[in-house]
Amino acid sequence: MRLSKGQNTILGATMVSVACRRRRQPGLDADLSALLLSAGAVRSDADFVFYNQAHSADHTVRYHGTHAAGPMVTATIGCDLARLDPHVEAIAFAVSLDAPAGHILTELGPLDVTVTGAGGAAPTEFTVSDLSTETAVVAVEIYRRNTGWKLRAIGQGYSDGLAGLARDFGVVIDDEPTAASPPPYPAATPVAPAAPRIDWTNPPVPAGYES
Repeated sequence: MRLSKGQNTILGATMVSVACRRRRQPGLDADLSALLLSAGAVRSDADFVFYNQAHSADHTVRYHGTHAAGPMVTATIGCDLARLDPHVEAIAFAVSLDAPAGHILTELGPLDVTVTGAGGAAPTEFTVSDLSTETAVVAVEIYRRNTGWKLRAIGQGYSDGLAGLARDFGVVIDDEPTAASPPPYPAATPVAPAAPRIDWTNPPVPAGYES
């Protein structure tokens, strides 16, 4: 089954694998990550699964690494939804560019995402192909619906890369520079409030698609 952006489908399995395939490009890399969400945000950095933190705290979401085959590279994350913490309402799967400044995700070609369930069910596919200047994207989301699970094709890009994902999902990026302490006077200029966090547990869906 192939999804278009905004479409969703019922997941018929609780053991699933999410794979992202993209073109190999010398000097450029991209990281697949999973964000375990409660009320639209991670509860702590332990809910951020990626190459440098290969599993969630309960080991139900695991990063399985990447492998190259010819001109293509595939990264995979596995999920055991039946054992997932019941407080986790959704898992967002993101791809972020790892490259020098000035590069963008489209240099890696379309991002082909395949979600496969255990038991021989046909895979579900979604291709992120409408990006422009973005350096990160939330590709797909697995979310609870009543007593089961559904998959939605998201395709939401970020021009500020990993920083944009961190802002919307509450992840702390350890290597961000620490701001210097301001002098006691004059009074600091008030800081504008942050943009509202995107609620990916109930994102907008084009008219005509099943909820």
